[in-house]
Amino acid sequence: MLALIAAAAAFVSISSLLAWFGGAMRNPVEARISRLAPVGSSSAMKVPFSDRVFIPLLDSFTDGLIQLLPHRFVSRVSRLLLSAGSPMTTQAFFTLVLLCSLFFPAAGLYFLSRSDGLAGWMIVAAFFLAFAGFLVPYMWLRRRVRLRKLTIWRRLADVFDMVTVCVEAGLGLDAAMRQVAGKLKGPFSDEISLMLRQVGMGRPRREALEDLAYRVDVPEVTTFVHAIVQAEQLGTSLGRVLRAQSLSLRVHRRQKAEEMARRAPVKMVFPLVLFIMPTFFIVTIGPMFVHMTEYLKD
Repeated sequence: MLALIAAAAAFVSISSLLAWFGGAMRNPVEARISRLAPVGSSSAMKVPFSDRVFIPLLDSFTDGLIQLLPHRFVSRVSRLLLSAGSPMTTQAFFTLVLLCSLFFPAAGLYFLSRSDGLAGWMIVAAFFLAFAGFLVPYMWLRRRVRLRKLTIWRRLADVFDMVTVCVEAGLGLDAAMRQVAGKLKGPFSDEISLMLRQVGMGRPRREALEDLAYRVDVPEVTTFVHAIVQAEQLGTSLGRVLRAQSLSLRVHRRQKAEEMARRAPVKMVFPLVLFIMPTFFIVTIGPMFVHMTEYLKD
């Protein structure tokens, strides 16, 4: 009976996940048109079953889950999604968390029910598996944010140098940023392109730059944006400010590389003591100990 319940829960969670993933991968323009189109009695049945049943049901469950969670945690997740490049919405992320929290214990209970003598541990195992299903999407999101920030940080020196050269050659800041977005590829170039589109739509440059720094969430980019805003307010030479920021970034990168190099011997102590030294003693002293034992027996 327990195996049947676990299998049914696993089937529901997998089918819901596939339905949600299919709706998430649909063209957003088509989704918007379908939402704006008038829905009558004749056109209601033309909507896919997943959009009529599964997606609204998952949305209701997700809204309830978001209401139960602390507001600071939800805001933190929204900020992480923004720093990760907005791979999905906050509601879609918590829908994924809900589905993983249902699938992990269902799959675990199904496999545990096939073995005997583990009935007492099934509730504890289901609890820990549900907790693991809750943590896995969050850990994936944190890793994605960390890799994206590292990629942006590695390209900052080239971006700053190109912006500095373009500004000193006579281009404006917007034109220099456009050159960077066209020549260099990567997440930071995509963020610069989004900033330029916002400026082209009429948003003030200062707000667009501050929004860029907020989305990227890298300290060097925040310092760069503040320096540009201050230079425009005070009327100082923008090329001189950009060159100073570029030199400061390279000094900071060199200092961080030296810091990582000095941390390496400390990090090598633990594998050296736990793995290399015991193996060395086994290889060198082991045969001697075996011969000594045989000699004492004789």
